[in-house]
Amino acid sequence: MGGRRLSPGQAVDALDEAIDVIRGVWDAGNREPLRIDGTYYQLHGAKRGPAPAHPIGIRLGAYKPRMLRLIGRKADGWLPTLAYLDSVQALADGNAVIDEAAHEAGRDPRAIRRQLNVGGRFGADPGDQLLTGPPVRWAEQLTTLALEYGVADFILASDDPQAIAVFGEQVAPAVRELVAAERAR
Repeated sequence: MGGRRLSPGQAVDALDEAIDVIRGVWDAGNREPLRIDGTYYQLHGAKRGPAPAHPIGIRLGAYKPRMLRLIGRKADGWLPTLAYLDSVQALADGNAVIDEAAHEAGRDPRAIRRQLNVGGRFGADPGDQLLTGPPVRWAEQLTTLALEYGVADFILASDDPQAIAVFGEQVAPAVRELVAAERAR
């Protein structure tokens, strides 16, 4: 995209600074000019604003410890893609790293929204595969991810109109109902 090449470690540091830049610009109620003297981004008296019309969260899709710690320190949410995780256990492991970093930064880990990009196939022979099979099976599996791993939002990674309709009309309402019933117990 025309930016300079950074090592993976430098990219994490640059993202850390970029979050400060974004939050500083959005802080339009602060009348002091924005000053950031970072390694990658320098603002020497930048004008703040305009403020967003509504709160906009900064959510990061990340998998490695340094990025997970950055989420815990500064981000509003974690948005990994299930297919990129080594296992479902990686959700628990990632949550633990995020929560620890949040505590160290004086943040409440519950303020960090947990989301998950998901994909799969409806109607196929489920076998042992996650998110393969009828909508009721999807709902049960997503409910488990919500209750056991703290996932608040599921985003279907699909361009297929039929899959989107099944997910929105059958799976999502069933997950909401199952989660509500379990939490009511």
